[in-house]
Amino acid sequence: MKILLVSEVYPPRAGGAGWSTRALALALREAGHRVAVVTSSPGPPNLDGLDVRRLSVRGRKRLVVPRAFATHVASEDEAVLHAQHSLSALGCLAGDRPRRVAVTVRDHWPVCFWSTRISQGALCPGCGTGPMTRCVKGRVGAPGPLAWGAIPYMKADLAEKRSALRRAGAILAVSEAIAAELGAAGLSRVEVLPNMVDAAETRALASPEPSFALPARFLLFVGKLEENKGVRLLVPAVAGAGTGLPLVVLGEGSLAHALKFDAAAAGVSLVLRGWAHREDVLRAMARATAIVFPSLWPEPLSRVLLEALALGTPVAAMDTGGTREILEDGRGGLVVEGAAALSEAVGRLGRDEGLRRRLAEGARQRAEAFSPAALVPRYEAVYRRLR
Repeated sequence: MKILLVSEVYPPRAGGAGWSTRALALALREAGHRVAVVTSSPGPPNLDGLDVRRLSVRGRKRLVVPRAFATHVASEDEAVLHAQHSLSALGCLAGDRPRRVAVTVRDHWPVCFWSTRISQGALCPGCGTGPMTRCVKGRVGAPGPLAWGAIPYMKADLAEKRSALRRAGAILAVSEAIAAELGAAGLSRVEVLPNMVDAAETRALASPEPSFALPARFLLFVGKLEENKGVRLLVPAVAGAGTGLPLVVLGEGSLAHALKFDAAAAGVSLVLRGWAHREDVLRAMARATAIVFPSLWPEPLSRVLLEALALGTPVAAMDTGGTREILEDGRGGLVVEGAAALSEAVGRLGRDEGLRRRLAEGARQRAEAFSPAALVPRYEAVYRRLR
């Protein structure tokens, strides 16, 4: 089968969506399919030996990227198209055969203009006009009520995305949590198909030493340094745990300086390395005493958690979105509600070696549910329906 994966984000420099697309591409190739990737993300054209087509686009991404995708895929008469994100979905669905297009929804882009469902540091109450007057504050470059002028555009943007999704041959949600919010938004025929993780590859990549020094024992955070990732809860959770372990942070974002200030004020030893190559991220994860996962937004299906399962690294995680669909509390990690409980969980993991060993074994077993062997047949079934 010829399969074209289309995504505006793709390695070598990418977040979870890009790496999940790569994992799917490699698994499909291993299963004997002809796979190509079309992306607007820069990088080499033959990454991992795959046919990776890098489109050169200039201008406002919201306008030019979907058009570039639409133009490129128009000639792919034989291929099943699988859009991996919002702009790729708009591009693929603009053609005259939208019913051969599968779209994976990896975050909240059909229901939230900002794709985070976070407003003013808390879970957004919804996308009505009233709540939108709150969420534009600080995000739109205009003072006070003048920022409200963006609301009609935001509403139209969401309506266009939902209308496009309704034309798709298959809508794939990465978790039950995402499927539920799509259903509440009036989108039907949603199938849950999670991201996959190749445990053998993940462990092989994590085996060598990282390119930078790490403490002998440490707590680890991996991700964007933004509100939705719960970065403001990170230092209080570590400080309150009382383990004395240093905190290593791999990521970058607008809250980097605030994180440094919080750590200094709380007396937490912070190693802030910024962005790191995926191999180094995995090597740090494999060596961490525990991963701290303080997310505030409804996590769609975190790639950090999937890779933690594969590596057997225990996690202290906030119970948001699809997190419990990966981690069962007490099996692979500790899943809690509230900042105080997160701090307590971090403390337990830092002090109890026996608990860490039990969680590590449970994590590795749980990873099998997200393996290529478990998930590729389900993707193939979707593609066959679209041919």
